[in-house]
Amino acid sequence: MLNHSLLPVAVATFFSLSLLTGCAASYPEAQTKISVGKLTVLPDVLEETSGLFCNASTLVSLNDSGNKPELFHLSYEGKVIKTDRMALDNIDWEAVTASSTHWYVADVGNNKGRRESLAIYKVNKNDLNDIVTMTVAYEGNNPSSNMPYAHDFDSEAMTYANGKLILFSKSWRTGVAKVYEVNESTQPQTLTAFANIEGLPGVITGADYDAARNLYVIVGYKSDPFGNFDTFMAQVDNQFVPINIWPLPAYKQVEGVCVDDNGNYWFSEEAAGHRKASLTEVTISQK
Repeated sequence: MLNHSLLPVAVATFFSLSLLTGCAASYPEAQTKISVGKLTVLPDVLEETSGLFCNASTLVSLNDSGNKPELFHLSYEGKVIKTDRMALDNIDWEAVTASSTHWYVADVGNNKGRRESLAIYKVNKNDLNDIVTMTVAYEGNNPSSNMPYAHDFDSEAMTYANGKLILFSKSWRTGVAKVYEVNESTQPQTLTAFANIEGLPGVITGADYDAARNLYVIVGYKSDPFGNFDTFMAQVDNQFVPINIWPLPAYKQVEGVCVDDNGNYWFSEEAAGHRKASLTEVTISQK
């Protein structure tokens, strides 16, 4: 989530970084085409929707910083079916993913760069009181020297893929996203990137694994302090090389993405300016 209360600092910072200034992002020609479906407005209770996860018959989302520690179960029409309240604090929840047995909730938001220790919660689906807290920190992170929106020790995207919990950085400073694996058996732990993603037109705000196509799907944006967004969706292969990048020109603060059982993509958009929070389906054309 962007915090516009930091506008004076952000203006100076953004104008000093070529990554986040200038004209609209340039996109290479994609190998395949997408069809973006009708936008569905989400209920007001999800106006700060951040993460998104696709189940067989429902979607799961959450709100980010300062909101209640809740998971919202939605129909694919965007209606709230059930709300799960957990005995946790929501400092800055940014992502949700799942294995067959557990939810993983990432309290890792760090736009200001002031957090040294972060948390990922592993929650038993059958007993929401059965929670394991995984405490993580980033190698090289020095909160005292980080500038808001101008550092690489932030994240809003996480997915559970092939038995591994994968976290993607929101690299404001360099524009090169770092990819981390969270070891569930080591607590606390310092995360060291095992891969980088270069060539994206903005920061990553959501991710999921597309098992049928054997690749990752991500969403993100390039933004400025004045509410302008160049939003995109991309596919990234298992070597973390971008394959396709598609602009989403009708959208602003896209925050979550997931893959349904039919291989279609769904992304959520946080309320921003005069725009309501929303949910949208994307279908992929064959090559």
